[in-house]
Amino acid sequence: MKAILGALALLLLASGCSTVPKSAYFPDLSAPATVALSHSLYRAAEAAGDDPRRYSFALVRTEQALAWSDRDATFYFSDGLVRLPAYLVEPMVAREVAHEVLAHYGVRRTLSLSISAGFTALGFVFPGASLMDLVVNPVVVRVFTRGQEYAADRKAVAILPAMGYPMPRRALARALVAVDRLNSVRRGSAPAAGPEAGIEGRLAALGPLEAPERPAATDLFVAR
Repeated sequence: MKAILGALALLLLASGCSTVPKSAYFPDLSAPATVALSHSLYRAAEAAGDDPRRYSFALVRTEQALAWSDRDATFYFSDGLVRLPAYLVEPMVAREVAHEVLAHYGVRRTLSLSISAGFTALGFVFPGASLMDLVVNPVVVRVFTRGQEYAADRKAVAILPAMGYPMPRRALARALVAVDRLNSVRRGSAPAAGPEAGIEGRLAALGPLEAPERPAATDLFVAR
C-alpha cells in the first residue's frame, strides 16, 4: 500500500507525456479515502499476480462514478466512485487491474496507430483516403474495446475471490448496476437499453450469478 501511495509522485513527474485528464488531481495521501483506495488497488494487483509497486493512481473531479487505466499501470478514479461503499468500489478497481494485466491499453494503442498508419499510406495512392481514418479509427477501436470490457469483467471475476469476495460474479454485477444507475441519474439520462447497448449485455456475459446464501431485502439480484 505504501508503494502505491509513493508512486503518486512518480505519476506527477510522468504527467507531461501522459493522457492525464484536465480535472485529475493528487489526493491527500493521509486521507482515509485515499488510503482505502490504495489498499484496494494493492490487494487487487496482488490477487492478479502483478507487482503492486509499479502501480499509481490519481483522482478526477467529477460526481460520476468512473474508473479507467492509462499506460504504465496508471489509474484514474473519480470522486463519485471513491465515495461509494467499498463493496462497490473494489470490484471496479479489480476491473481496472484486469485491464492492466491483460495489456488492453497497449493493444488499443497499437490498433489505433496501425489503422492510422494504414490510412496515411493509402493517402499517398488515393488522395483524401487518409481522412477516412477520422471515421474508421474510432469505430473500430470502439468495437474492439467492447470485447475488452467483457474480457476485463471475466478477469475481475477471477481476481475478486482472492480479495475476499466468495461470490465474485454477484459482487461485480452489483457494482456494475449501481454505477450504471448512479451515472444515469447524474447525467440526467435514462439507462441505455438493449442487450449490447447497456448494462444488460455486460450482465448476460457474466453468466449465471451465484445464489446468495440468504436472500436480502437490499440485494439487487436473484439467482439466474
